[in-house]
Amino acid sequence: DNKPFSRRVLKMPEREEEEEEEDNDDDDIRGRGQKREQQRGGKKNKNKNDPNLFRILIATDNHLGAHERDPIRKNDSFIAFREILETAKKEKVDALFLGGDLFDQNKPSRETLVQTMDVLREYVFGDDAIEFEVVSDQSINFPNRGIVNFEDENVNVALPIFAIHGNHDDPSGQENLSALDILSSCSLINYFGKHALSGSNTGAIELKPVLLRKGETKLALYGLGWIRDQRLHQMMASKGNVKWIRPGSSDEKTPLANWFNLMLIHQNRVSHAPKNSISERHLPNWMDLVVWGHEHECLIEPQLFDGVSVSQPGSSVTTSLVEAESGTKKICILELKPGKEKKDPPHWRLLPVPLQTTRPYAFKNVSLAEQEDLLNEEEDGGGQDQEAIENFLMITVNGMIKEAMQNAASGVKKLAQLNQLPLIRLRVDLTGGFQSVNVQKFGQKFVGKVANPSDMLLFHKSKKKKGGNKDEEDEFNEGMMKENINVEDEDEDLDDARAGPRQDQKRIERLIKERMDKGLQILDIPNLMNSLDDMVNRDDNKAVKTLCESTMKHFQRELASTAQPSELIEASEVQRRVQELTKKHTQQQQQQQQ
Repeated sequence: DNKPFSRRVLKMPEREEEEEEEDNDDDDIRGRGQKREQQRGGKKNKNKNDPNLFRILIATDNHLGAHERDPIRKNDSFIAFREILETAKKEKVDALFLGGDLFDQNKPSRETLVQTMDVLREYVFGDDAIEFEVVSDQSINFPNRGIVNFEDENVNVALPIFAIHGNHDDPSGQENLSALDILSSCSLINYFGKHALSGSNTGAIELKPVLLRKGETKLALYGLGWIRDQRLHQMMASKGNVKWIRPGSSDEKTPLANWFNLMLIHQNRVSHAPKNSISERHLPNWMDLVVWGHEHECLIEPQLFDGVSVSQPGSSVTTSLVEAESGTKKICILELKPGKEKKDPPHWRLLPVPLQTTRPYAFKNVSLAEQEDLLNEEEDGGGQDQEAIENFLMITVNGMIKEAMQNAASGVKKLAQLNQLPLIRLRVDLTGGFQSVNVQKFGQKFVGKVANPSDMLLFHKSKKKKGGNKDEEDEFNEGMMKENINVEDEDEDLDDARAGPRQDQKRIERLIKERMDKGLQILDIPNLMNSLDDMVNRDDNKAVKTLCESTMKHFQRELASTAQPSELIEASEVQRRVQELTKKHTQQQQQQQQ
């Protein structure tokens, strides 16, 4: 148990049979929040038997407000989130950490925002003692409020929540505010990990931890809210652009080794495009545990990457009907305890907690070509039996419904009937000349039996080699789209739980490159795509205008510094100089990426 971090997860050491009684007069590390509670009436400790045991509940990607316009699925995210908060209360954890995408929309609806504040107020406020303290500079950790919420004398906080933003609820606008800032202003959460970046240059960030201490247990909490993946990749690939501040003291009384270093990050982990994701190799090797948000697949068991343990809890609600989201949804409890000697690293373990109220979901792949009884041998050449195809799909879907209900978590049966209906996604391979069925008409037969009757079926054909003219598959996909039939873009990663939003972004990129690449002389494509993304997904109506104005001012300054007014009379000369500046700017960006 005393070995250094050589294994994936260290087991907690056996607790001593006899523990020294806590001396209240000499205890100089008790949290200020706990002292205040004692003055108000001496509340009970959550972990009375072990004042050094630090227990933290961790969840990511709650997506509150997801499918809020769907009469069947609109409450799914809140049912799961309430279970998370109830688990925190039942397990008597010291704190709750949220790893991004608390909200599904950048600007959540008033209904979603009010519902979120109501459920948080129910569980966050209370009279329980806070048994840890923040020992770092809170004005740096929480710049908007300047103080952790449980040290605010105007509120009684029983469950401290520390949260970073994700790509769905990231800050935007002139004041760089997020929906999380609203919750922070109401003392419902402690919002940290926000790094203001402006302009099109790579930029630099400094990561300073929130230092938490409970008894002899010390935790350095690093937070990195979502930054555009390409930009963060460039920063991490360039030496010195990301500065890590480690806990320690000048008099060496607090050695670095006895701090547990934990990081919350919300970025692309799976590589979808070159330089459009963050690799584990960019993380410092002294980091003990990284909790990775943004990826919805549950890979909660810590995996080692160059000595760094990485846990990916996944989303708490099904947002996309893909295979990666069909597994059991889980959250986890992190337990920390100091080593036997003060210089020893903390002992820790991660305990997965399966969620019990998530909607049942079954996913399956089938190939019609492998079903021999779907061919009508009476027709010339052995044609297709369309009725047999539809019957086969109905039998398969009914089997999936039965399977989903058999595998449903125990808590589902206690929910309202509407919340028990399973999600079904049957991915059908039509390779071999098979015809699809009408998805809407097919789904009508399962109304009241499944939660998503209109999009249970997803048709596709096996991918052919790229290159050449439009092939049979391209024509098939285009025809299916025109007929409003569910069809899958084979360029998308089937295991990507965020395929929907990413498809929209890729379409925007493709349209800009196809129609505007050759005509653009000043604006560059990456910045234009980012501005369009801000305008569409973050409701920033001035994003494109701001980009055009800032780009124009930049080139005006550059021209004024490199040429005399008399040299800029002819339009052709101005155009030539602009082209030179654009080429220079492109080369500088390429050098930064390298």
